[in-house]
Amino acid sequence: MKTLVSLTCLLPLALLAEETPSIVLSKQQPLPVSALSAPGGFTGQRWQANLDGSLKKMDINRFAQMVEDRPQKTWWWIGEQPGKWLESSVISASLAKDEAFLADVKGVLERLKKAQAPDGYLGITSPSVITPEKPIRGMDPYEQYFTFHGLITAYEVLGDKAALEAAKKLGLYYVDHIGPGKAEFWPSPVRAPENKNLQVCAQQTWMPEGTKRSEPLYVHSDIAGHTAHYCWEGTLVIDPLLRLYQATGEKRILEWCQWVVSRMDTWSGWDAFSKLDDVAAGKLGVHQLQPYVHSHTFHMNFLGFLRLYQITGDVSYLRKVTGAWQDIVNRQLYITGGVSVGEHYTPDYLRPIDGHVVETCANMSWMELNQYLLELTGEAKYAEVMERLLVNHVFAAQTVDGDCYRYHTPPNGMKPSGFFHGPDCCTASGHRLTAKLPLFIYAQDKETAIVNQYVASSATFDLGKGQRVKIAQDTRYPETEHITLTIEPSNEKSFTLRLRMPAWCEKPGVSINGDRVKAVLPGRYLDLSRAWKKGDVVKLSLPMDVRWVAHDHLAPDQARWALMRGPVVYAVDTLWWDVTNTKTPSKIDDAVAYTKVSATGITEAKTPPGLMGPAFRARLMAGNGTLVQPLFVPFANVGVWYKPGAPKPDPNSNAYSYAVWLHDAENPRFKQAVKAEQELAELRRTAIDYVQISAAQSDKAHLPQGDFRDGRFNERTYRHGRQFSWLLEVSTEKPSDLVVTYWGGDVNRVFDVFVNETVVATQKLEQQHPDAFFDVRYPIPFEMVKDKTDAGGQKVNKVRVSFKSRNADVAGGVFGIRTELQK
Repeated sequence: MKTLVSLTCLLPLALLAEETPSIVLSKQQPLPVSALSAPGGFTGQRWQANLDGSLKKMDINRFAQMVEDRPQKTWWWIGEQPGKWLESSVISASLAKDEAFLADVKGVLERLKKAQAPDGYLGITSPSVITPEKPIRGMDPYEQYFTFHGLITAYEVLGDKAALEAAKKLGLYYVDHIGPGKAEFWPSPVRAPENKNLQVCAQQTWMPEGTKRSEPLYVHSDIAGHTAHYCWEGTLVIDPLLRLYQATGEKRILEWCQWVVSRMDTWSGWDAFSKLDDVAAGKLGVHQLQPYVHSHTFHMNFLGFLRLYQITGDVSYLRKVTGAWQDIVNRQLYITGGVSVGEHYTPDYLRPIDGHVVETCANMSWMELNQYLLELTGEAKYAEVMERLLVNHVFAAQTVDGDCYRYHTPPNGMKPSGFFHGPDCCTASGHRLTAKLPLFIYAQDKETAIVNQYVASSATFDLGKGQRVKIAQDTRYPETEHITLTIEPSNEKSFTLRLRMPAWCEKPGVSINGDRVKAVLPGRYLDLSRAWKKGDVVKLSLPMDVRWVAHDHLAPDQARWALMRGPVVYAVDTLWWDVTNTKTPSKIDDAVAYTKVSATGITEAKTPPGLMGPAFRARLMAGNGTLVQPLFVPFANVGVWYKPGAPKPDPNSNAYSYAVWLHDAENPRFKQAVKAEQELAELRRTAIDYVQISAAQSDKAHLPQGDFRDGRFNERTYRHGRQFSWLLEVSTEKPSDLVVTYWGGDVNRVFDVFVNETVVATQKLEQQHPDAFFDVRYPIPFEMVKDKTDAGGQKVNKVRVSFKSRNADVAGGVFGIRTELQK
């Protein structure tokens, strides 16, 4: 019998086929779920929150009903939910030994198996839209990717042979209905073989946006998913189908998958599969395979290529994937271990620090890709990348309640806005990734027990020849640097304990029963071979220095720094902002920036309850030039968006903000921003009233009206439009002026400035103040408020200030607006 081979090969050896159809044996074999415990520590808290808050509370009956009723006729991706939930719940219920929930899971599994059509189809597509030319709906391959994995995992973990048979019938449905002379994974409805100009066809699904990048037209392929991803969203199904081949030995499935890969260059219209060799050679970036392909979609296809390498021994598949991996790590990997800009890979070293970046779906498949590479090669660098993602971005994307996950989780952002309470693709990917985390901690290789990740947990290894070994981890890592492993072998036969020494740790320490192990080197595995006795204790010490890390590949005037401790990335978080230091900002951005002053002045602080620790205070400079010492907490905590015992803010609000990347205090751009903030503070001091256009709370308080839009220019926010207005306070004792800030480069704009219904000026913006901001003062007629009262007898102390265009252009831009006493 050959060894375990699949990415999530969870089945006890007795249930495997006699001959696993693979040529390349894994350097690391994953353990079956039955050999693992549920995790403890912070990871365990969040894993349990995922089980209780996400998996158990999801309305899975709704999605099982969709599989039973098959209502879907149009493009949509909702059909992924049953498969993702099934796999996540089978693993989680089994590890938690939650028999009641496991019974519910088995009930849903039975419903899915019974819903399978006689021809093998198992999904949500209506039979009324299925034809020989269109045997599947556009999103079926993507959705059924997870159906396959869910069914195979149910077979491996629960021993449910009928689940494997259902997966096989669905796999053969693809084999029987898609192939030469039948339907194929063309990228658009124009998919006939006689179409000789596929590259032009592919390009026509794009529309240019200036010179920066392209956006897809939202046109969907008949059977290959979203046209923006061309064929990749169809071909990704080879990953679970090859896993199915590994479980069944059905050769028709292998041959079909090889045919699919042979057609990828043609279907994509970009020779995308072959160009992976150029990526591996360093001639191209992964983003150049073809435009705009989803990072998540790439990963799922790459997993299929790795399976082909394992099954066939053709090293070219491995070379293609490791080449893409290296390019992603070199250019596109975020400091927190996450990947993707929007949903994609981008040119050069573009990694925006805020906005729609680092998608949860992409993180899920990125983690799986690294796990499979680790299994196949045994190289520590893949476990290193996984650790960075595990201790930072996985839980940053999860609410503390575990009830949902974010679509994107940027290093600098707002919270709780960005969380989807779905179900949607990223919510389901989040619960699937979190559920599978315990599978990534341990592995084995022949008579070697391997520890890849340091998480409170235990595992039992079957090392052959009657040798069974239990290893228990006692640790609060990465909150502390200490890990204790207790070894309990069934006998005193020799075996090897292999431990990963993190590359970030300069001086890792290891001892056995108090005796120090020599020559422990970072960035590789340490093998400890001996006749182990019951109760032997291995202790690891992974000293973590607290340090500032410079952002790479930023222009000198955009330099930023992040605080790290070991592999843990920290963030300033306004939820925990100390109001005794300075006024709480509504958002951490350029207008209220925090800035690294020096590496000194970092002190440990009390960690708020329920958070991963430890917390720190660091001496920084705020955007107004004052020195502050805000609280830093690990980035993994940004999913905490309300304080214990406090009311929850609206999930769609921007209640608080956080920032990993902070400005450099010596940066000329930051100094300019501080100067501008100080000048603005002085204006606020002398103003009767002012509007901070960049702050929603200030803007809203002044009851804005009109047809307008806002933008950013020279570090300041402006407003312009056909007409817009605010309500501002004025003095009722003395005459007031309206003071408006403009930019000298705005030309050919003529507009009227109103106070109430009176035109106080016609403003023409010309080049009279080139390359500079300038103020214009408009006297406000005193009679508008002098001795005026409203219907309730209260003094009238506010006027509406309006800007209305007089030509075909717009009024403004207005960069600042305030009222002052007349000078």
